[in-house]
Amino acid sequence: MWDNQWTSREKKLAGVMGVLVLIMVGFFVMRDWTGTKSTEGEWKTYEGQLAKKKSEKESSPPVKQSSPSSAELVVDVKGAVKKPGVYHLQAGSRVEDAVKIAGGEGAKADMIQVNLAQPLTDGMALIIPHKGEDLSQSFLNAETKKSKTSSGNVPVDLNQASVEDLDSLNGIGPAKAEAILRYREEHGPFTSVDQLKEVQGIGEKTIALFKSQVTVH
Repeated sequence: MWDNQWTSREKKLAGVMGVLVLIMVGFFVMRDWTGTKSTEGEWKTYEGQLAKKKSEKESSPPVKQSSPSSAELVVDVKGAVKKPGVYHLQAGSRVEDAVKIAGGEGAKADMIQVNLAQPLTDGMALIIPHKGEDLSQSFLNAETKKSKTSSGNVPVDLNQASVEDLDSLNGIGPAKAEAILRYREEHGPFTSVDQLKEVQGIGEKTIALFKSQVTVH
């Protein structure tokens, strides 16, 4: 009944409209499907990147931090430097580094007696001599000298000491030891430790290095 009422033109128009509807429905379906696949692909790529970064982080070895205390030296710099004092230096530093950090050598420093290449040790006292002072056996070598005071806890008697006994004292080398004996022979027994200031080449600074190691009887 209805087919008889539709004209040929109306039937063609209805057919075209139906085709257009099918095309539009197919377009939207395809677009949604493609978008879903794209989103899923991006998400999988992102998950892959996260997994890779996590794996690299877990496989990387931990970074070891060095202890500041094990890489530091504390040195007391004295004498003919511009800024005497206690300084902190890196492990492996040498006398030259200590002199620089203390402001450099003073105008009256006798650098000929100083071994700038000598390695520093933690807790050492470093004295830079003034011209006219003989410190070749002093602070730079104080840690290696063995005295009777350190070994037997017995002070050296200036009136009984031999050249070897005196040479074992901090700040006293063979030349000064002989000078002390010569003074004792010429002037008699010492009456006090401070009397050593009358010995040529020995001053208050030198006496301060070994005063606790000697006595007078």
